[in-house]
Amino acid sequence: MTIAVLTGILAVIPFGAPVVFGAAALYLAASGSAAAAVAVLGFGLAVVFVADHFVRPVLIGGAVRLPFLWVLLGILGGLETFGILGLFLGPAIMAALISLWREWTESGPPRVV
Repeated sequence: MTIAVLTGILAVIPFGAPVVFGAAALYLAASGSAAAAVAVLGFGLAVVFVADHFVRPVLIGGAVRLPFLWVLLGILGGLETFGILGLFLGPAIMAALISLWREWTESGPPRVV
């Protein structure tokens, strides 16, 4: 139970969750349960992969009508630039930039009144 809580807490930090379930898999392998270690590592990697590459971008991108790739770039760029806070700032900044880009490219010639 404590490993699950620790994994959940560290999931917001890049590479935090894989460190925890990787350590759990190493412990299982050292205690002689190789099949359980492979199962924990495989399941953990699958869950983190799906969450990082599909669930999070769809949840963030759906609210602001951003394409999947732009949301992913916003998340990764935000994390790289601002750390944990960038997880939220990156997609917000990306949404603002995409909105400005759409406004600039979709507007017609200026109106003369």
